[in-house]
Amino acid sequence: MRSWLLLLITLCIPLPVVASHQWAGIDLCEVYEDRLPPGLTIESLPESDSKGAGLLQQYCTQCHNLPGPDRHTAAEWREVTARMFMLMEVSKRFGGVTGQVEIMDKSQQEALTIYLEKYASTQTIPKNDTQAGPDQWVTHLLVIGPLLFLLGLGLVRWWGSTRENRSCATH
Repeated sequence: MRSWLLLLITLCIPLPVVASHQWAGIDLCEVYEDRLPPGLTIESLPESDSKGAGLLQQYCTQCHNLPGPDRHTAAEWREVTARMFMLMEVSKRFGGVTGQVEIMDKSQQEALTIYLEKYASTQTIPKNDTQAGPDQWVTHLLVIGPLLFLLGLGLVRWWGSTRENRSCATH
């Protein structure tokens, strides 16, 4: 009984919404820390009890930390949300690095986009165009290396099975 009470209290305490996705032993949120949003609490969002804030917290944190609407301009949010909705659809259908995710219907997508544009930044943040250092290349290789290895292994197995099928058909 005591452990259930402790669990209930722990789940009810408002904490920052943080996504941590271990893939091949690498936390993608840490690897791309400069590109991903910081972990915010839903209470720190404008109109935190609105439908838009709820959708942001419910769906966006499936893959990354909770972003603030002021992270992008309104024009940037249109591009970002279109890309994220497509990635969510692909992850829903095929799984992915973060596994399968739940997707929004069109009305929810529009409500989220309107919320993000309403509280968007009015200034464009300059992008960091510096070249990736050697540590970043190693990190990128560690992230994509296992995927390339499995892809290569699959191609070798496929090629071997097609050769075997051809030799059986000729005999």
